[in-house]
Amino acid sequence: MSAPFEGPEASGPGLPDAESVLHPPLPTAEQVEARSRRANRATRGALAAVLCLEALVVLLMPRALAQTSGGLGTTKTVVLIMLAVVMVAAGFLLRRPWGIGTGSALQVLFLATGIWLPAALIASVLLVGVWGYLLNLRHQLVGTPSGPRMLIS
Repeated sequence: MSAPFEGPEASGPGLPDAESVLHPPLPTAEQVEARSRRANRATRGALAAVLCLEALVVLLMPRALAQTSGGLGTTKTVVLIMLAVVMVAAGFLLRRPWGIGTGSALQVLFLATGIWLPAALIASVLLVGVWGYLLNLRHQLVGTPSGPRMLIS
């Protein structure tokens, strides 16, 4: 008596044979290109989401600044609102080749807001870390160049 899953009937219709499971076919050049395009769009979308979250954090800062000893002045309010607007605009422009470089430059300004409100420095460091992680992930998935050339692609 044979075991229940031996022989040719074990790989019946709809079931893959052992060879195709152990050694799947290599993707074609078109499939690799399509995966790269999808990964590029996905990581750019995630980077845009991070920029919008940072803009939200910047828009919440005036409320916290108003309760500090330095207070909230007109200059601080205008600078923070302009930074938030530029961050949202940069989120929309991430599909451009220079969009990631612009977003990365805004990360420096976002970290600089920690001068006015040290508690914002914690959120800034966390979100800038997420930005860096997404750039690294994009480098691995899409194959963008490393170093400063990563910012222009």
